[in-house]
Amino acid sequence: MTPDNLKTDFDEIFKGIIIPFFKDLGFRRKAQHFSRQTNDITQCFTVQKSQWNSYNDSLSFTFNLGFYNEEIRTLSLGRELPTNFPKTTDCFIYDRLGSYSHKCDHWYELSKRVDRTKVAGQVKSDLEKYLKPLFEEYKSLDDLKRYSERNTGFLLSPYGKIVFLMMTDQMERGKQLIKEQHKLALTPQMTTQIINYPDGRKEEKKSKPYINQYYVDHIERLARHYDIEL
Repeated sequence: MTPDNLKTDFDEIFKGIIIPFFKDLGFRRKAQHFSRQTNDITQCFTVQKSQWNSYNDSLSFTFNLGFYNEEIRTLSLGRELPTNFPKTTDCFIYDRLGSYSHKCDHWYELSKRVDRTKVAGQVKSDLEKYLKPLFEEYKSLDDLKRYSERNTGFLLSPYGKIVFLMMTDQMERGKQLIKEQHKLALTPQMTTQIINYPDGRKEEKKSKPYINQYYVDHIERLARHYDIEL
């Protein structure tokens, strides 16, 4: 199978299944990103191709999803960074659809060893069976309180989680998290670097313990914002 065939196969799935799916649900599209405003959040979805795609032998892609709120982003960053089309990388909650459809980080693969129609069928099934109900259930910050309680594997920055808790009337949990994160931020940490040499040797280098002042400053800024004594 030639590279053109693999790209054509992907384009057929993207244009024939993915775009119509999101169009029917009222999502906007920009390239391979989709977003839909619902109440006080924006639901986001991205089709991500593997950076290791050779296009000669295989083409892999996965699905990212997330939930965005501009106030949470502003307070988390400590500055305004508005966007009229949020992407999954802007979201305060971020996950992979594979966490629900396959219970793992799942990648779809197109290759000469795989029947494209089976991949297309799997994509359509996963979007309908797993993503659609997910986006129908979680349409507001209040809905996402349940999401955060049910899903422990999703990615949420400490700053975003603090702001999320405070904005959804979970004040005591938010205060506790700020104090826990401040204590952690003041604890010296080490970083480890693995160096691979041409002759096959590996060397592990550890840094001296240090305090991440950026981390400390951000936690203390949030504590001041919410009038929490550390």
